Amino acid sequence: MYEAEVMEFYSKVPVFSLSDLVQIISNRVYAKKFISRMIKKGKVKRIRNGLYTFHDDPFLIATFLLKPSYISTVSALSYYHKITQIPNEVFCFTSKPTKTYFFIERINFCNTKYFFGFEMKKYAGVEIPIATVEKAIIDSIGTVPLSVIDDSFEEVDVKRMISYLKVIRKSSIIKRVGFLLEENGYNVYQTLKKYINNKYIPLDPIAKSKGKRNSKWKLVI
Repeated sequence: MYEAEVMEFYSKVPVFSLSDLVQIISNRVYAKKFISRMIKKGKVKRIRNGLYTFHDDPFLIATFLLKPSYISTVSALSYYHKITQIPNEVFCFTSKPTKTYFFIERINFCNTKYFFGFEMKKYAGVEIPIATVEKAIIDSIGTVPLSVIDDSFEEVDVKRMISYLKVIRKSSIIKRVGFLLEENGYNVYQTLKKYINNKYIPLDPIAKSKGKRNSKWKLVI
């Protein structure tokens, strides 16, 4: 009873709650028993208390766990085939406090003041919010080692990247991204020069601060 109806409806939805299930099975007590039986059969997976899925893809379900959020940094760059390294965790950005879930692999939600620069993309038949390549690069700073995203600079939309940097207006981000763009052959210094302050900072905030000083971008390389 209800099994075929529930499976047909919720197999198309990445994540559903017990409250969602009660919309089909009007009795909450029976809904709990039903979901427990489905979990034992291996047809449904529990993400956490009261939250379930028919899927086993963390990338697919991630942005449905915490809203608003979007997939970014190496997870987005991997989606676009811009990096060779396959991430073993999912990175999302949110306007809400930082949070971590574990479903098959770690799903990280990083708080950001710059909640923009993403688009709805088709993945496994579902529309999910994923950062553009340019915003994924920006979000990667301080989140993952910059060496991981080296390949992603080969083809970027420089106008879009600069428009993002002008919205953000944060010198530390602009210096790092500007330097990496220049290293990859993009002439952006004159456009970004006015945003560069005189404080020296490490190119990679995750790496050590010792190294050669770059007086142009005020970075320790």
